[in-house]
Amino acid sequence: MSKWWKKSLSLLVCLPFIGSCTTPFLPSESSPSAAEIVNISHPVDVQTAFGDVFQVFDAPNLSLVERRARAAAVKVRSLIQDGHGSGTYMIAHGRRVVVTAAHVVRSERTIAIDGRDGETVIGKVVFVDKENDLAFIVVPRLQTRTAVRYQPRRSYDERLIGTHITYTGFPSHHDLLTIRGYVASLEHEMVVTNMFGWFGSSGSGVFDRSGRFVGIVSGIDMGYIGVFGMRVPLESIVWVAPVSFIDHEMLKVRIITGQLPGTINTFPGAAAPRRGGLRD
Repeated sequence: MSKWWKKSLSLLVCLPFIGSCTTPFLPSESSPSAAEIVNISHPVDVQTAFGDVFQVFDAPNLSLVERRARAAAVKVRSLIQDGHGSGTYMIAHGRRVVVTAAHVVRSERTIAIDGRDGETVIGKVVFVDKENDLAFIVVPRLQTRTAVRYQPRRSYDERLIGTHITYTGFPSHHDLLTIRGYVASLEHEMVVTNMFGWFGSSGSGVFDRSGRFVGIVSGIDMGYIGVFGMRVPLESIVWVAPVSFIDHEMLKVRIITGQLPGTINTFPGAAAPRRGGLRD
């Protein structure tokens, strides 16, 4: 690889795959009852500029950007190998796409995309930039996901530092983890962030507070400890591949002209309620 940092981030390539190979036993899923939902809801005291205090019930804990990111998050799986990465369902140039990491799709041309409630679609990889670790997959309509509009943040300069960011992905065996953090540094044409990352979260879409697409989770840092230089993952230092460096004109052409696989490409699941974003 041409970038020296990729040599030191040995977890970069295996990030989406190791976690699922060592997935521990998972507890059975169960949905909370209506009574449980009521019991965990507490009013929040809000003070106005005039000193008045009133109570707000069910105050949202997630911002609109975070809710939309959760509604658009998908799991990205190989059809021929084990493991998974993450991605984001978007509308770009009039087409439905999933954006993920280039090292998640590797050299494969067709990829499985998991929505919710058992829904899976098969997409066609139409754009891969291995140098910048980004990939775009044209997909059929997902019934259980809500697409967000593709709004890339094309700037890459010091103004990014301190920017609050968020992503939703599938680290290890977990389901839909929404992670918050901020940009800590810009190094070697990458965005270095302070937020959590782990195996399986590679490819998750990273957004700023305005909903602009900053890039994708690309890798976690490696630290060295002890006299023997033991290498340990620093899961709170996450490298984000910025979308600003890709060829946007070529991407547009590839998305518009990209064709879906000719085989059966949908496995239906339950329809998702609309929670903002784009449903077509």
